[in-house]
Formats: sequence, C-alpha cells, structure tokens
Amino acid sequence: MQKALFLLLFGSAVLIGFTEISGGTGENELVPLYIGILVLALIPLWVVLRGLREHSLSERRAEEALQSVRVTSLVRREVKAKIPKHAPRRESQITRDGLAKLSSIRSMAALIRKPRLREKVLEICDFADLVLETICRMPEDTPAAVAFIENHLVRLQEALERCFELYRTTEYKKIAAMDTDTYEIECFGAFITAFCKQQDSILFEGLGADRSRSGILV
Repeated sequence: MQKALFLLLFGSAVLIGFTEISGGTGENELVPLYIGILVLALIPLWVVLRGLREHSLSERRAEEALQSVRVTSLVRREVKAKIPKHAPRRESQITRDGLAKLSSIRSMAALIRKPRLREKVLEICDFADLVLETICRMPEDTPAAVAFIENHLVRLQEALERCFELYRTTEYKKIAAMDTDTYEIECFGAFITAFCKQQDSILFEGLGADRSRSGILV
C-alpha cells in the first residue's frame, strides 16, 4: 500500500512538471495531461497485479509446505511403528557413538540461519533418533547398524559442514537473496529416505541374526 501511494505521488509530480515544461497551447496542451492520466491509471493496476502474483506464489508455497509436512508425518509414523517395542532395550559402544554424533549434529543444526532449513535438519535428527532406537532393540549390532552410524550420520554431519562453508563464501552471499531454501531442503530431505531404507536393512539383518541364534539353540 505504501509503495502504491509513493508511485501515485511520484506520477502526479511527473505529470505536473511535464505539463509546466511543455507550456503548449491548444490541443497540444492536453497531450501531457492525457499521458499523465494514463500513467496514473497504469500504476495502481501494476501494483494490484504484482500483489496478486505474490499472493498466489505465497499460497502455492504454503500448500507445498503443508503437503510436505503431511508426507513427513506419515513416514515418521511408519518408521516409529517398525521399532520392535517389546524387545529388550540394550546399549552398546556403537549406539553410544551414534548418540554422540547425533548430539553434535543437533548442535550444528541449531546454528543454521535459515528457519526452514533448520527445521528440516532437526526433523532429520528426529528420524535418526528413531533409527538409533531400532538399533537398541536389535539383538546385536549388525553391519547395517554400524553403517548407519559410521556412514549415514557422518555424511549428514559433512553436509552440514559443507553448508556452513558455503555460507562464508562470497559466491554464496551474492545469491543469498534468492530462494535457495527449496533446493537445500530437498537435498537434506534425501537423508530421510536414506534413513528409512537403512532402518529396513537393520531390521532385516537383526531379525535374521535372531532367527539364526534361535535355530542353533534348538
């Protein structure tokens, strides 16, 4: 609204100035007036159209964000439901290492300046918590469990470190005003898919080891 008022006043000033400078007579004297009226009519129209476009863009982004939250919530429930809750919980060195790495990652995530990206990384940490809980419910630390802590979590930490390095570069600062959040969120969002697949591998290997042990005892 303030922009529209400013443009209206500016257009009026231009119209008055142009009329004074031309100083014509007869029909030619009305030409600046016609041009000024046209300009003053187009300015509010341009402001309204721009506002409608920005509003439409905001609504589309909000809908995309809501859809993403719904999908993530569904995936989270599925991951949580797979944890063998009735199995005894145990701790091992590998799980302690995983919890330490995840704590460090959370501390780094809290320093992310972009709110949407910060929320996404913290969301990924919540998924990592569920995978670590799955490992704690397994009879032993399988290769898939070790790979999650020594590979997946390490890669997430490296991705965050790389992100902070880019923040400090001149090239990144030049494009910081652009909407890079969507691209960055999609890149980090891939970790959720990877964590889900790794949980399936952990469950498959862990339950397979449990069945083998039961067969030997029989």
